[in-house]
Amino acid sequence: MVAKFRISGAVLFSTTEENIDRWVAELRTRKPDLDLRIWPEVGNVSDIRYAIVARPPKGDLKRYPNLKAILSMWAGVEDLIADESVPPVPIVRMVEPGLTNGIVTYVVHHVIGFHIHALSIQKGVWEHPFHQYMQVASDTRVGILGLGHLGQACATALLPFGFQVAGYSNSRKQIEGIESFAGDGELEAFLRRTDVLVCLLPRTAKTDNILNRDTLAMLPKGAGIVNCGRGESIDDDALLESVRNGHISRAVLDVFRVEPLLLDHPYWHEPNIVITPHCASKPDPRTGSATILANIEKFEAGGTVDHTVRKEIGY
Repeated sequence: MVAKFRISGAVLFSTTEENIDRWVAELRTRKPDLDLRIWPEVGNVSDIRYAIVARPPKGDLKRYPNLKAILSMWAGVEDLIADESVPPVPIVRMVEPGLTNGIVTYVVHHVIGFHIHALSIQKGVWEHPFHQYMQVASDTRVGILGLGHLGQACATALLPFGFQVAGYSNSRKQIEGIESFAGDGELEAFLRRTDVLVCLLPRTAKTDNILNRDTLAMLPKGAGIVNCGRGESIDDDALLESVRNGHISRAVLDVFRVEPLLLDHPYWHEPNIVITPHCASKPDPRTGSATILANIEKFEAGGTVDHTVRKEIGY
């Protein structure tokens, strides 16, 4: 569908890590009259009204005196928040169907894998590790740590399988079929009832190392972990210790403090840690470009734009 609204200026496209050609093609297909400036060929900096970014060159965004808003191509915005050179204009996180579907697929896949003990089946051995008693889904308690847009989508997707699903967040959520835990006082109760923990937290000062020796010990013995939120949420040394002593049966990790994960990192050598290279999901340029243009249209009309970052809480 072609977007017909008018933009009062040019749009900057600035990324060092995304597929520029696909995104530009999709944006121009949806809005042929779009004055799109592709960094570093930005023309007159005073023309720029909006910036579409994914890890833009540090310090560049301060060059545009008439910038009205920054539209992130990613769900994570901690780099933009931490960069003091970024001008004080609204920042919008990427929330779009393609990204959501990818995360849901990744989480459902690995939760089911934990439930059927797929990662515990030994090559060359014709025997299920728990062949005498096969659990049904209602025996497995899944906990979603971070019940925002992505967390709610994953929690809802797991319900039809019959899992007991709960979520933890800063504020209590009302989602049919999902038990909600909220606030510091309920974190322990949430962890103690969780057999498979899915971490989808953003990075903030409060979420750094939220999974540490004390909190990992609150999980039932043999619990599994899936982390596709932020690497900083987990204390690496504490997780290694918990996996090695058997308290955590397995961990599937898609995000890390340093990426790519260093070749000498001990995670590579742990048989009960599964590593994926930050590939749980990426925005789809088709649906992502439509979302970005819809958000720009709302800004131009003076309306409210969903998923605008609140810097005081970090996302």
